[in-house]
Amino acid sequence: MKRHFLCAVVTAILFSVLPMGAQIRGFRQEQLKEWEFSKDGSSWETVAVPHSYNAEDGHSPYYYRGKATYRCDLRINDLKKNYYILFEGAAQAAVVMVNGEQVAAHKGGYTPFTVNITETLRKGVNRLEVVCDNTEDVEMAPLTSDFNKNGGLHNPVWLLVMDDIYFSPEDFGQYRLRCEIPEVSKKKVVTNVRAKLVNSSNRDASILVRVQLLESNGALGYQADREVPVGAFSEYDFDHEFILSGLHLWDGMKDPYLYTLRVELFKGKRMMDIAETKIGYRSIEMDPERGFILNGRPYPLRGVAMHQDTDGKASALTQADYRRDYSIVKELGANFLRLAHYPHNDFAFQLCDSLGIIVQTEVPWVNVCGTDARQNYFNNIHHQMKEMVNNLYNHPSIAFWGMWNELDTWGNNNNLQGSFDAGIVARETERLYNFTKKLDPDRFVGFTDCSNLARDGYPYLKGDFCSQNLYYGWYRTPNEFTGFSTALKKVRGLRPDSPINVAEYGVGVNPYCHVWNQSDAIRDKEDDTKHYEEYGNRFHESHVRQIKAMPWLNFTSIWVLFDFPVANRQEGFMDSEDGVNFVRNNDRKYMNDKGLVTRDRQTKKDVFYLYKSLWNKDETTVYITSRRLKYFPAGQDLRIKVYSNAKYLTLYQNGRMVTRMTSSEESSGVVWIFPAVRLKTDEDTFKVVANNGATDEIILKKAK
Repeated sequence: MKRHFLCAVVTAILFSVLPMGAQIRGFRQEQLKEWEFSKDGSSWETVAVPHSYNAEDGHSPYYYRGKATYRCDLRINDLKKNYYILFEGAAQAAVVMVNGEQVAAHKGGYTPFTVNITETLRKGVNRLEVVCDNTEDVEMAPLTSDFNKNGGLHNPVWLLVMDDIYFSPEDFGQYRLRCEIPEVSKKKVVTNVRAKLVNSSNRDASILVRVQLLESNGALGYQADREVPVGAFSEYDFDHEFILSGLHLWDGMKDPYLYTLRVELFKGKRMMDIAETKIGYRSIEMDPERGFILNGRPYPLRGVAMHQDTDGKASALTQADYRRDYSIVKELGANFLRLAHYPHNDFAFQLCDSLGIIVQTEVPWVNVCGTDARQNYFNNIHHQMKEMVNNLYNHPSIAFWGMWNELDTWGNNNNLQGSFDAGIVARETERLYNFTKKLDPDRFVGFTDCSNLARDGYPYLKGDFCSQNLYYGWYRTPNEFTGFSTALKKVRGLRPDSPINVAEYGVGVNPYCHVWNQSDAIRDKEDDTKHYEEYGNRFHESHVRQIKAMPWLNFTSIWVLFDFPVANRQEGFMDSEDGVNFVRNNDRKYMNDKGLVTRDRQTKKDVFYLYKSLWNKDETTVYITSRRLKYFPAGQDLRIKVYSNAKYLTLYQNGRMVTRMTSSEESSGVVWIFPAVRLKTDEDTFKVVANNGATDEIILKKAK
């Protein structure tokens, strides 16, 4: 017997039943969690949404790209209401059907969209079906990429129920209102609230709209009531401006203060709808010499890039997954995130708002722009940009909208859009820039290049900022890192009036691949099976010092925080715990291992603690590197390297003090290398103690 899921409509009024901090998406809402799922339409299984059908095969040489169907049943008892389905992300394309009738088609796997299903419903049980499709499509971004293009309902899905007077969920994103803050200063803050009111009844209505600004503790900071007429079967564009002074600013990680903006609709004494959003008041600027400026003061942005991905789930993360990941970001101390290469789920931005992290988010126009590119492709990119901006607009954490990533010769081929065309890149970049600035004139819009602006016209591309992806010491100039600074200074000379960023720099690191002789830790592009942790350490130490010498850099982001799967990668899969014997580990194949943390979040690599020492000022970090190297030869010099932000460090060997260092004696201030020692027993214990008592220790065994 076939089993169908009945998703009953929520009957309680939303604002009285939501947990503290929950998002209001409709006057009544229900998350549709349980679905039936099938790839072939004949065999079905029960799944929980968020769900990706590439959760397992994404970490393999091949992952499924094609169609799959999700279905559930809705029990509708009141046909006088208005009903919408909110998809927070259906990848990569989706067709939505109710009772066998197509009601929507959507291209773009990462941005939320709503579907009005009111007219297709009948009283009783209604079948909702969604066909997701991650097949390659030359008219949809991303077309190619160095990440898996997962399929499925990988973000939450909601049933929204509205009365006959309500805020439209179709015009201003999933928050259903837009809060513009065009001016923030110590003396004056201007707030403009916009929403679209809908009257679906056959009678004209006089609606009281109440606008409230609530302090973080819930206290009322501002209120205004306005009566507006909304004709029968019509809409009303609501726009309300208010000016206040002395507001508490959202001040980055130091003080990420959030207000709640709430807007309520009343018909007579009856509340018809409510919408609210968290907002933060802050001013942002960029300067080619001073870098990023927050609330009038220089605020260097240093952080990491992230994918929406986790082990065993692919891109279908739960809120618990996000909380875990962002607790790692907080521990690291990063004040900037590049959420790549597509808009992440809204909950990620909620966490960034509350943690005070500045963000770049971007549309997935990645790699490809060829001579044969169709206009529908660019139209799709514009559509994804509009959905991204409309849905994420209210988040104070977002400062940067990204237009594209690495449009260059290597990503194009005749099977897709033909050969690379820099002229089309320039034309379409200008169009997209102008389009985005109309959507949001108050944030910065730019691009991410990987050519050092070497392509025709690239020095003159339209954009508020220019970012570079630079891999000197990895893809370019193996074993030589200084090209990083040289390239950035060249780019700066080509765009002297533009803020310059580093959107990516990184190196493959297998935390279980080691050498005891540091000179053996080299990058061999001909043999990509060994990604030595010691080489990754040297790479990042050099880049840290170079970045410190270029304070004009607006933001920098490491590629990447967590390892992530890429189906066609076979590299870095040889392990060694003694630096001599190497063992193949096939679990490390099909992975981009440039993360500071492994994909399962179980291992924080050495360089995680390098950056924690630099960025996390609230903790004293003491971390001995190469700790997964278990064996070391007797009679050889051993230099203990430590990442630490302590004032001084003391080294002990087998319980006896060896030496004390009162500074790192190098420019980063956090890389400490003790004078050479030698093993004294078959198993030596090394302990490092900071001035405040923070400690770390390792055990090294004598190599056999």
